[in-house]
Amino acid sequence: MQLHFIGWGEVSMFNLAIALHKKGETITGSDDTFDDSLKTMLVENGLETNEAGWFLDKINDRLDMVVVGTTVKKDNPELLKARELGLKIISCPELLFELSKFKTRVVVAGSDATARVTSMILHVLAYNDIEVDYAFREANGVRLTEKNDFIVIEGVAGAASVIDETPQFHKYQPNIALLSDIDFKEGGLYMDFESYAHQFNIFVDCIVKGGSITYNNEDLEVKNRVESSENPIRKFPYETPTYQEEAGQVFLDTPDGEMPMEITDANDLRNMMGVKWICQQMGVDEVEFYEAMVTYK
Repeated sequence: MQLHFIGWGEVSMFNLAIALHKKGETITGSDDTFDDSLKTMLVENGLETNEAGWFLDKINDRLDMVVVGTTVKKDNPELLKARELGLKIISCPELLFELSKFKTRVVVAGSDATARVTSMILHVLAYNDIEVDYAFREANGVRLTEKNDFIVIEGVAGAASVIDETPQFHKYQPNIALLSDIDFKEGGLYMDFESYAHQFNIFVDCIVKGGSITYNNEDLEVKNRVESSENPIRKFPYETPTYQEEAGQVFLDTPDGEMPMEITDANDLRNMMGVKWICQQMGVDEVEFYEAMVTYK
């Protein structure tokens, strides 16, 4: 395929562009801002870059698809030309779903803990030599293969693109989901708490029928929105585990006795219990899980 990324300065965009390039697709892209670190990363991964700006000559009828980022404006000249040519135009989350629709999609949602929870899941799987695809918001944070059955996605409750007002994390249709927290902040995309929090109701209802959601039972907004959903899915609550703290060292109570942990933050310890549910659904047993988490910092 030949794909062009409009606004590939966003981490999710350039990660996906790099991953597709590694799979052998022909990738181009542009943005109106370019910092040196991004440009270096793209070049190191074999992608050519121009200086900052929009380039109409990159939009042509040989393209199979045009991918649009969330910061792209409606009057973007490349987007307008793509529409004039009748090209297929898609958002980054939509493309990621299309690339993973035959995989089991594990999506981590929430306000503040998505990156940390996603990293815990991937740490446990790597420790146990379970290979999965993934997509999260770090440099080189997308891996796409033909062979892996699972993909772990950090589902960001952020802005939609100009081509579709649907929030990004509604696009993934998870088979397995985790919801860690709902924390509204002023000045974002949503005007008030309820309009923001309602997006998580929709997320729960987007889970594939017969799928599952693991949720923070101690966050009342999370609890209420998950438990009120009529979507026919399995619901697994989690909460802060029993632990002791001595001289700055945390000892977690487990079926095999006290286990010393590198992590000491109460939020991390609570979300770790949600991660356990997720990893068990991905083939990791309880003993293997705790062995992995002992080494997580």
